[in-house]
Amino acid sequence: MKTKISNLPMELLEEILSRVPVKSIVTVRSTCKSWNVLTKDQSFANKHIEKAAAAQRERVVLVITGDTNDLVLSVNPYDFHNKTFGPCINRKGILITPKNSDKVCFVQRVFHCNGLLLCIWRRNKRWLLVYNPYWGKTRWIECPIQRSYNELFAFGYDKSCGSHKIFRLSTSDNFDIYDLSCDSWKTRPHAAFHSNNVIKYTEPGVSLKGNSYWLAKDKQSGKNFLQCFDFTREGFGPRLPIPCEFFSFASLSSVKEEKVALLFKHQCGTKVDVWVTDKIEPGAVSWSKLFKVETLQLLCHGCMFGSFLIDEEKKTVVVFYIYGGCYTKSRYIIDGESGDIRQVERIGSQDSKLYNLVGCYVPSSVQV
Repeated sequence: MKTKISNLPMELLEEILSRVPVKSIVTVRSTCKSWNVLTKDQSFANKHIEKAAAAQRERVVLVITGDTNDLVLSVNPYDFHNKTFGPCINRKGILITPKNSDKVCFVQRVFHCNGLLLCIWRRNKRWLLVYNPYWGKTRWIECPIQRSYNELFAFGYDKSCGSHKIFRLSTSDNFDIYDLSCDSWKTRPHAAFHSNNVIKYTEPGVSLKGNSYWLAKDKQSGKNFLQCFDFTREGFGPRLPIPCEFFSFASLSSVKEEKVALLFKHQCGTKVDVWVTDKIEPGAVSWSKLFKVETLQLLCHGCMFGSFLIDEEKKTVVVFYIYGGCYTKSRYIIDGESGDIRQVERIGSQDSKLYNLVGCYVPSSVQV
């Protein structure tokens, strides 16, 4: 006589379901009510996420797009090693109408840190949205009064306690920090040379080991460098060197939450360099070149590389390019060893917008 899965001991059922890939947990929850309850239990979530993080059998990335007509944010898992860089599953987006607003307000930026997403609105920056894709839960956060139109945001966590924090920098002499664990804002002074009046920051930057890193440019000298904000001590680090201080365009990405990757094209020539860090801390960095590739065929069509994802071991990147000053969903896979470049299917509809890419996604059990 065959045993039905519903008749299995709870401990055995939990062990089986905890081995389900993260990208399939939504399907598991929709199977039946008892599985939905079990997989939303905190102890199960901790076990499931721990197995996913330790196994490294999944190389899942998140491609975050938005439909500006319907105000829908789509968080889609993709398989990095799929030859066409195709989606793991078909998943609908979440409706994120701005809180306390009767006006149409679109998403401006989406930041990722340790399994959570932070959404910034284009016109209504008084309200921020934190979203946990694993739980499907959202949390609205009210901002202090806006000090300037050109504000810089970042998302990180305090390594001493694990609490997520939001950073906001304006052109004033202060920056603001929000701590999710205690639901409160505080204001900190900053040195004048970190303000938007002196430095041009390239958003959205990357989050790595709880800290945020940006490509930044000194407005007076024109030199580019790497800038870090340390969320544990709530302060900026020194200006960090990058392999090329002057370039035509550049972009940052992360490698398995361990390293920062830099893609850039020199001011002269048609080749693109990809470098990764050997060491990265708020106050120190060292780099190694991963590969250089000829991109004349793309540059001749007016393309500039924007956001990208990277597999360091296979020396492969998936790049999303900018055409006419706007991000598109068209993407190319570049093989750094052979130099081959091939275009793969466009992401989303013609009207949708790319907001962020998250490499090697590991979910968070944090309740928002």
